[in-house]
Amino acid sequence: MGYHTAQFEGRQPAPAALFAAHRLRRSYGRAAATAAIANGMLPSELSEVLAGRSVVEAFPIARRESVDDYADRAVAEMMVAYLSQPPA
Repeated sequence: MGYHTAQFEGRQPAPAALFAAHRLRRSYGRAAATAAIANGMLPSELSEVLAGRSVVEAFPIARRESVDDYADRAVAEMMVAYLSQPPA
């Protein structure tokens, strides 16, 4: 079978595990954003730091990190990122 002659059968639905992983990543991001605002970061400041990315894209989840541990670490990294931005 040549490179351009490959044929694919009908599209297979994504496994349920992929949807669960997406929900889990979203819960990590939500927890971090909530913690950042609770710790005094303004939503506008949070938006500046994220620059259009999701929280978990900007601050990746470490392997086997709990939601609470991630939120604490991500908030610390957000604060550092915010303070290291050049003044406007």
